[in-house]
Amino acid sequence: MTRLTGFELKKILQKKIVWITFAIFLVFQLFLTCGAYFIASRYVDGKFLETKADWFKTDRRNSEKLSGRKIDNTLLAEIEESQKYIPEKDGERESYEYLSSGEYNNKVRPYEIISRLVQSMAGGIENEGKTSALVQEMLYSARHKKQEIIYDDYKLSKAEKEYWREKEKELPEVFTYKYGGVYENIIDMGGCYYICMFITFFIAICITSIFTDEHIRRTDQLILCTKYGRWQSYTAKIMAGSIVTIGATLILSGITLACFIGIYGTGSFTAMVQVVIAPLYPGNISAGKTAIIMVLLLFLSSVVLSIVTMVLSELLKSNTGTMAIVIAVAFLLARLAAIPADFKFIGKIWHTIPINLLKADEGFFDLRLWNVFGIKFTLWQMAFFAYIVIGIVFFFIGKRKYCKYQAGGR
Repeated sequence: MTRLTGFELKKILQKKIVWITFAIFLVFQLFLTCGAYFIASRYVDGKFLETKADWFKTDRRNSEKLSGRKIDNTLLAEIEESQKYIPEKDGERESYEYLSSGEYNNKVRPYEIISRLVQSMAGGIENEGKTSALVQEMLYSARHKKQEIIYDDYKLSKAEKEYWREKEKELPEVFTYKYGGVYENIIDMGGCYYICMFITFFIAICITSIFTDEHIRRTDQLILCTKYGRWQSYTAKIMAGSIVTIGATLILSGITLACFIGIYGTGSFTAMVQVVIAPLYPGNISAGKTAIIMVLLLFLSSVVLSIVTMVLSELLKSNTGTMAIVIAVAFLLARLAAIPADFKFIGKIWHTIPINLLKADEGFFDLRLWNVFGIKFTLWQMAFFAYIVIGIVFFFIGKRKYCKYQAGGR
C-alpha cells in the first residue's frame, strides 16, 4: 500500500499544473496577508500621511499598551476625555491637518481600538453607544439589548435563547481588553477564510484528474487488473490526493501564520473573542481556542472536500464537470446565495459549508443550534461530526463505484 500511495503521489506531483496552481495561490495569499504592509501607504488630501507598515505598528503598539485593562468606568472616562479633541464636523476628521496633528496621534488614536469596540457593543441602542458620558453599566446593558435583537434576527427558539443567556452568565461582568494579535487575524478573513477559498480552487483544479486520467488515457484496463487489486489502488489514490491537499493547506497555513506573527505579534491566547472580533457573541471562548478550532476545521474540511472531489470525478468520469460542481457549490453558490433567517434548517446547513463556517461573522459565530437527542450543538461543533460522516460516506460510495467499474463497458 505504501508503494502504491507513493506511486500515486509521484504522478500528482509530476504535473506542472499542480505546482503552477499552488504557486499562484501562494502568491495571492502572501499578497493578501502582508502585501499592503510592505508596498502600500496612506494618503490624505493628496498628501502622504504614513506607510501601511507604520500604521500597523502604531495600532499594534497602542493595542498592546491597552492590553490587560478592564473596560470599566476608569477606561471609559479616558475615552470620553479623548473625544474632546475630535472635530465636530465629519469632513475635518478625515483631513490631513487633523490626522497628522499631535492631538490626534497622542490623545485620540491610542484609544481608537476601544472606541470602536464600545461602539460595536452599545452603538444604536437609545444613543447609549455614544462614548460621551457613557458609564460601564450603560455599556453592558446596551450590549445585552443588542444581543436580544440579534436573537430575534436569527429567529432563535425560546430554548436557544435560554441556552445563550446561560452561556452569557459565564462571562465576566466587566470585560478585560487583551490584544488579539495573530489569533485575531487567523479568525478574521485574511486567515482561515482565504486559505479555505484557495484550497477549494486548488482541489477543484488539481485533484479532479487523479481518477479520470486513467479513464481518459485508457490505462484503466492495465491498472484494474494488477495483483494489488482495485481496493488497494482506490485507497492509494484517495490517500495520495488527501496527502497533497494536507500538504498544500499546511504550507499556506504555515506561511500565513509566520506573516501574521511578524506583523501583528503573538497577542494574547486568552483574549476574549468579545474584545477581539465578536463583541456581541455570548459564548465563553478565547481567541486562541477559536483560532485552533478554525484551523482544525480548515484541515478537516480540506481533506473531506478532496475526497468528495475525487469520488465525484470517478462517478462523472469528467474533470470539467467535477471542477464545475466543486467550484459552483463549494464556493460560488455558497458565498453568493443568501438564506433568509426564516429558513432555519437550510440556513444552518448552508452556514456549515466550510467557506461559510470559516467566515467568523457568518458561520462560526452563528447562534442557531443543532438539537441532537436533547443535546445542543453549535454549528462549528456539529461540523466536526458532519464532515467526518460525509467523508466516510463518499469514500465508500467511491469504493463501490471504482471496484465495480468495467473498463470494457464504456
